Amino acid sequence: MDWKNMMKKTCLAAFAAFSLMTPQASAEEPTIVADAPSESEQQEMTSEEALQAYKDSGYKYTSQRYGYSIICPVKPTVVPISVLFGDDEDARGDVLIFKSAGYDISYGWIVMVDAFDEDMIPADITKQPEAKQKEYIEKFMANSPYEFIRLTEVDGQSGVYAVDAKEIEVDTNGDGKFDEVMRRESQMIKTFFRGAYGGRFGVMMMENPDLTQGGIADYQFGLLTFQEWPTKMENGSNTHKNDKNKKDKKEKKDKKDKKK
Repeated sequence: MDWKNMMKKTCLAAFAAFSLMTPQASAEEPTIVADAPSESEQQEMTSEEALQAYKDSGYKYTSQRYGYSIICPVKPTVVPISVLFGDDEDARGDVLIFKSAGYDISYGWIVMVDAFDEDMIPADITKQPEAKQKEYIEKFMANSPYEFIRLTEVDGQSGVYAVDAKEIEVDTNGDGKFDEVMRRESQMIKTFFRGAYGGRFGVMMMENPDLTQGGIADYQFGLLTFQEWPTKMENGSNTHKNDKNKKDKKEKKDKKDKKK
């Protein structure tokens, strides 16, 4: 599958809307530009109108446990992320399933919390000069199994938008050299970003057997609607409030220590 060509032909309005919040730096080219719309297509719907139409027709899912909301194309079936990552005890979040055939997920999004290390995405990377952004992307690309990477912003915060590589070189005997090529049966699109209140989220799109224009369009619109809320509940306690109280106590203690 030529995913680049397919992405260029993705719903014009969806891509235009998504591009409004996407910085220029990418791993291979400044931007992926959608094919120029015809005059009739330009008159049909602007990107802002298309996004509003998506919001009006979609379903707003809010996670009280993890403190976020996102507008989905339809009401999802929600299962814990452990269903997919049962062997990873640190994986936390939701799987939003929109289409399935039995136990097989045809189309869905994974919303993972604490999805990356604190230093993986600098908070100000999308505000840095373009040369600095490209340097960061090149380093990210060199150490990641992705075919394409670009910087983006979600919920007003810095992030990375990536597409899985269809083929990955692997070292099977541990000698430090790649000796085989592993081929994926399907690809995922993954976006890692910081939330407005300090969360570290990953929103991943899975679609089988292949990525489609409509699936990517809905995913990009969904990202544009993502919000982290200032509070979240876990086991009956307000974790954000507790974190703030701890921070306030630490700051007060530090001030007292300085006075001494």
